[in-house]
Amino acid sequence: MFWKSKAAVPLLCALFAVLLLAGLVWNGALTPAAQATVEVEDGDTAETATAVSSGTNEEQLRSRVFVENEVVDVRITIDPQDFEDMLEQASEEVMKTASVEYNGIKVDNIGIRTKGNLSLRSVVNMPDSNRYSFKLSLDEYMSSQHLFGVTKINLNNNFSDASSMREFMTYELAEELGLPVPGHSYVNVYVNGERYGTYLAVEQIGSAYLERYFGSSTGDLYKSEMSGAGGDLQWISDDADDYAALVKKSGGNSDDALIQMLDELNHGTDYESVLDVEAGLQYIALNVAANNTDSYIGQNKHNYYFYDKKGIFTILPWDYNLAFGQEGYSSLLIDEPTQGAVAERPLVHHLLEQPEYKEQYYTLLQQAIDKVLAADVFDARVDELYALIAEDVKQDPNAFYTFEQFQDGVEALKAVNASQVNIISEQLEGTRPSSGDGSGSGGGRNPDGMDGGMGMRNNAAAEGNAEDAGGFPGPAAGEGMPPDGAGRPGAGEQGAMDQQGEPGVQGQQGMQGMAPPGMQAGGGRTGFGGPAMENGGTAGSTAEALTAGAALLLLIGGCLMILFFRRNRL
Repeated sequence: MFWKSKAAVPLLCALFAVLLLAGLVWNGALTPAAQATVEVEDGDTAETATAVSSGTNEEQLRSRVFVENEVVDVRITIDPQDFEDMLEQASEEVMKTASVEYNGIKVDNIGIRTKGNLSLRSVVNMPDSNRYSFKLSLDEYMSSQHLFGVTKINLNNNFSDASSMREFMTYELAEELGLPVPGHSYVNVYVNGERYGTYLAVEQIGSAYLERYFGSSTGDLYKSEMSGAGGDLQWISDDADDYAALVKKSGGNSDDALIQMLDELNHGTDYESVLDVEAGLQYIALNVAANNTDSYIGQNKHNYYFYDKKGIFTILPWDYNLAFGQEGYSSLLIDEPTQGAVAERPLVHHLLEQPEYKEQYYTLLQQAIDKVLAADVFDARVDELYALIAEDVKQDPNAFYTFEQFQDGVEALKAVNASQVNIISEQLEGTRPSSGDGSGSGGGRNPDGMDGGMGMRNNAAAEGNAEDAGGFPGPAAGEGMPPDGAGRPGAGEQGAMDQQGEPGVQGQQGMQGMAPPGMQAGGGRTGFGGPAMENGGTAGSTAEALTAGAALLLLIGGCLMILFFRRNRL
């Protein structure tokens, strides 16, 4: 009989090895590039080549994925019914299964969902719009999948930015100042072969990003959310649970380093023992120079990450679609750039009260002007971006704005920048006050509980100086109306919201159920043709569990067969 033959043991072992190898390959454990291929044209022929690397590669990311001076195609294929369901349940951010061809690189079995908060719900309430932001999760079902290390990419819809350039330009400024910047580039998104819109692709801060800039991704990564306490970094207690706004995204189980950093920042003076002070100054300078109050310095105290590497915390920039005065503030006091009392933002307050650090901060502001924001430099770069994306924006079938409003938005961006550069320069020169009574630059409350922030902007507004108050007066944005055609809110109710959807600081009425200008009537949620895909949800996780279970059963069965055979021989 076979069981008693001398070939039984090696044959059983070989069979088990083949089945186990097949299971591992199916699960993607041994082939991280198995689901990502690129068609490389060579004359009249094409070959399939490996499209992902075993680690991060900044040069490949810049040349293949985040190509900053090109608009590349991102072609998503998804079951039409799944896509329809995703749009109908957009506020629930349901993950669906799809495939994507990203600038020629094809990745199957990925996750895709809508993303955002209040901005997402605002688009939900627009009867004729389905221009959502999307998140591509390449490793959602296949844990080894990535594009040159990157596993998640955000497709941002440029909500409330008629110019489509504010976030892009701010990341370029951040890079000039020396901050670690996520990969970003313009893309044309297609769904099942049909053009969907021109978006800004932004790398999600995660392992690949951390590996590139810090050489390791094992440290604690926190993100500040708008809800909960602690986003302002003020001391509450030594219990990490009291800092609900600081959400841990990755890392170990202990929050001791976070508590130590907060303690030293609020009660000590040796800031460099717990903080990357240079990065902190760069971050403050970035938000002041780009006039981005939808950040740590603003009323919502959010849109930043903190990464802890061996006890030293580095603040990381994030989310800049409301930069360049989009929230209505183009006159920040450079020594009190906060909305609310500067003492309520210890990262700003304690760093800028040190003469040495303040001098570094002033140098960074001047560097921002000289290298990026000076009118000749800034306008030339904006014109380059206009030439890059204008034709694509003009053909965008789901654009929030008309092409004429896009053009107006581009010119408004130049004008807002010129105004704030002038104001910052005068403060650096000492010809304009750079500080006030400690109440900040507008918004929030003073420590005594009174409305605060009667800084330069509000004083200017009271005096009727429209340029200093915000640069561009306009009609009040009525209830349900979007920002004006230039991509900025009117001088009345503030309707702007950030890319993740949080409301602006001066009002929360904007875009309540009304389509932005330029939205084509009838542009609702239509179906898209395409090959059927597996349903989303837990499909990938289930497949992995079944494969692992089958391999385990085969292992046990093989061992039992061998044991039975040997007992019979004995």
